[in-house]
Amino acid sequence: MSLSKRQASPSLLALGVLVALVAVLLAWQRPWSSSDSSASSDDSELDARLRSQLTAASAASDPLAWAEGFGPDGSRVAAASWAARLALGVDDVDLTLVSVGDAPDRSDGTRSAVVRVSWSVSDDAVLGAAEEATSTIGARVRSAGDGRAVDLLGFEPSSSSSSPDSVPLWLSGDVTVAGSETLPVVVVAGGDGPGVPGADALAGVGEAQVRALTATSGRAVVVVPPSRDSAGAVLGRAPADLGSVAGVATTLPGVGLPAVVLNPAEFERMDPRGRQVVVTHELTHALTGVVGTSAPTWLVEGFADWVALHDDTAPLATSAGALLTQVAQSGPPDALPTDEDLAWPTSGAAYQGAWLSLVVLAKEHGGDATVLEVYRSVVGGAPVSEALAAVGTSIDELTRQWGDYLVYNASTVS
Repeated sequence: MSLSKRQASPSLLALGVLVALVAVLLAWQRPWSSSDSSASSDDSELDARLRSQLTAASAASDPLAWAEGFGPDGSRVAAASWAARLALGVDDVDLTLVSVGDAPDRSDGTRSAVVRVSWSVSDDAVLGAAEEATSTIGARVRSAGDGRAVDLLGFEPSSSSSSPDSVPLWLSGDVTVAGSETLPVVVVAGGDGPGVPGADALAGVGEAQVRALTATSGRAVVVVPPSRDSAGAVLGRAPADLGSVAGVATTLPGVGLPAVVLNPAEFERMDPRGRQVVVTHELTHALTGVVGTSAPTWLVEGFADWVALHDDTAPLATSAGALLTQVAQSGPPDALPTDEDLAWPTSGAAYQGAWLSLVVLAKEHGGDATVLEVYRSVVGGAPVSEALAAVGTSIDELTRQWGDYLVYNASTVS
């Protein structure tokens, strides 16, 4: 008996159609292929475009070619940095992309990048010739609207390092150079703060005070950022780390002169006298060549205040009130201020003590000339004990005389 073929039932036909539809949908939607692959492709393109732009900017010999490396919306940053390059004598710039963030991390759609910058300074640069400098810094970038470029919108300390490099002055914003040949004043303008109004005049007075008392021929530069944040970027420090510090004498990459960087946030709190004392104090460090030396902190800080307050007419209760109050309550310190006493944060009493130790040195052992002799000798490398012995005293004798002076003057503080 022969057997005939069985016909497919309607339910089996429907199942076959359903299977075919599912297969088509799977092939179209590719659920096994993550959407991250598209994002990864976009990120790779952004990375490649940014690398290409930075390479082109590094080779630029004119402002238009330089601007092409910054993208359409980066033109303002490009113009400011090119002008700063010319003003500060910056040559041989090389910009290299280290990394770029995986996604925008701010509400404006920008993402962070890390860029290594190297540059040199011409021999006749206003800030002094310097060896080739390198900084690894942060940048804010965003895909340009045309999709064919990346906008480079600004520079900042790198967030990828616990101790970030400083942002070069010529990448910090609009730069104006004022002051004198021996003390240029670099004002960095920006939208994040007012800076320090009258900084040029403060620097001029401070320079005159230092030179009149010390006869130094040293040169330095004063840097005036627009805000605490900008000051931190120039110094390579978190803004919070500046605390109540109003000025810092330091060295900056690519700058051949000792630099004084001001903190505008603290200057806003000061009266004119206080502002001048700060500027003269920091200029004393910079102009007398003490930046980077190993001279004892009490002598370095005491001498800077000794210069800044040398002709001050304010009563001692104003200039040393914190220390004299402590002495009136607890007696004089057993020793001159230590490095720990003078480390930030400080009440100010330690700085007042360091200053008054040199007031006493002058009063008891030969006047201004003695203070200058001791300071120059120690900054030049001599031990403090040797320098004091050369003027007929010692640490022990100076400390005793200093304590007596404090006790006597503390009795007048009410």
